[in-house]
Amino acid sequence: MLRRTFLVASLGLVLSACAQTSTPVAATQANNETPPNIIFLIGDGMGFEYISAYRYAISERGQALTPTPFDEMLVGAATTYPDDDTWVTDSAAGATALATGVKSYNGAIGVDADEHPQQTVMEKAREMGWHTGAVSTSQVTHATPASFFTHHPSRSMYNAIADSFATTKYGDKWSFDVLLGGGMSYFDRADKNWLPELEQQGMHVVDSYQALEDSMQLPVLGLFAPVALPYSIDDQPRLAQLTRNALRLLSNAQAETGKPFALMVEGSKIDWCGHANDIACLVGEMQDFAQALTVARAFQSRHPNTLIVVTADHSTGGLTLGQGGVYEWHAERVMAINNSLEVLVPGLLERPRDEWQSYLTPRLNLTLSEAQWQRLLTVELRASWELNQQQRALRKTLASIISEVTRTGWTTTGHTAVDVPIMASGPQAEQLRGYKNNTDIGQLLLQIVR
Repeated sequence: MLRRTFLVASLGLVLSACAQTSTPVAATQANNETPPNIIFLIGDGMGFEYISAYRYAISERGQALTPTPFDEMLVGAATTYPDDDTWVTDSAAGATALATGVKSYNGAIGVDADEHPQQTVMEKAREMGWHTGAVSTSQVTHATPASFFTHHPSRSMYNAIADSFATTKYGDKWSFDVLLGGGMSYFDRADKNWLPELEQQGMHVVDSYQALEDSMQLPVLGLFAPVALPYSIDDQPRLAQLTRNALRLLSNAQAETGKPFALMVEGSKIDWCGHANDIACLVGEMQDFAQALTVARAFQSRHPNTLIVVTADHSTGGLTLGQGGVYEWHAERVMAINNSLEVLVPGLLERPRDEWQSYLTPRLNLTLSEAQWQRLLTVELRASWELNQQQRALRKTLASIISEVTRTGWTTTGHTAVDVPIMASGPQAEQLRGYKNNTDIGQLLLQIVR
């Protein structure tokens, strides 16, 4: 209940800040000679069902649904399939389609099916003198941000992707003005530490949120974790803060140069919660993403010549609200959970089994049956297994029990091929109305940049 109250209160604050964000037609037409700023928000793994789960989770049972920032922006839906016969995309192919308007194979970073580099919306923006940036809750070298700025045959080439980010591409300029997220370990590694070199060349490298708040000059590279940022359920929401600072820095630069900007904002770990079949984690990441969207809409209310586009690269987990043939989904039970499986599972493995129940009870805040407790307490964890094998076995069992108690259904720990939402507002948002291919989004953004 405390977490629900916090999420609803937070949502109320950000929605009130955005109460007047509808962009008048006259305002968009007044600036039709000037290309609009682009704020492109991608909820990684965020299918329609994720928005449903979030909406129910922040609403009180038996009362009117609590509005979300997504509601009035919905304009259509998009396919997500890659350039093969599988129909199921990964984040790299999905992001490449959104960034370049070209389909590719799973694992591709900014290249087509023949591994030929394709111009991205960020690259075209840079060539036209625009300011560019990206925000991510994963490492900035992860598939989605990488696909907007780099070209590699495989998403697993994290060090090479970091090298691409760190190398100047447009004369003495980098491909970005602001890049915020995790991934310090890929820029400061045993074989290469880019940070001193970047700073000598004029890059402002920050590794604390206060240092980001204090930053006034571009370019800025903000790396706030060795790999990904913590889940918001375990720490605190960060995406809205990062988005606000990225917009502050980019709009300040725009005021000086008169050039528009393009910013990609990724709610990266929505997808990771889906892979883990972790419903409480998912709701927390959706709240983080919703707050970032509200920051973007508040910016748009002050700067009407701004296009906001929101979509997902795919959906993850085959989430259903209702499970086992029972016509119920217990949002209040989901909201009672205080930690992600990423925290709970290692916490259990650090303790003897006779302490598991006392450890979990105040963190789950769920009423488990005796049979469910026994299933957890007797899960097989062979001494010969590696730690990650033990974690997988325990995570699977605990996720299954939480899903039973909350009546949350999952069909997979991978991605699915279902359609995803398209939300948009601002200049040319109508161009995204209806049923689209994900490449249509990238192609429209490339047309807008001029």
